[in-house]
Amino acid sequence: MKASRQMTRQEVLALPPVVDLPTLGRALGLSEPVIRERARRGELEPIGIRVLRLGWQYRVPTEDILRVLGITRGAELEG
Repeated sequence: MKASRQMTRQEVLALPPVVDLPTLGRALGLSEPVIRERARRGELEPIGIRVLRLGWQYRVPTEDILRVLGITRGAELEG
């Protein structure tokens, strides 16, 4: 199985408003099976990542990812 590479700050900032679990995994540097299991067990909400279930799909607000990673939009414009 191929290991996923963690996303760069710029890649995370370029994400759309809502992403899927594999994208969340790449942003956090975790494999897809690990992130799916953590979502299934409800382990992401306590750290501040809301997992929205839409039918059989899971979606995650990008703002939650930014907050958990400590990334602020617009900070790249500051001195």
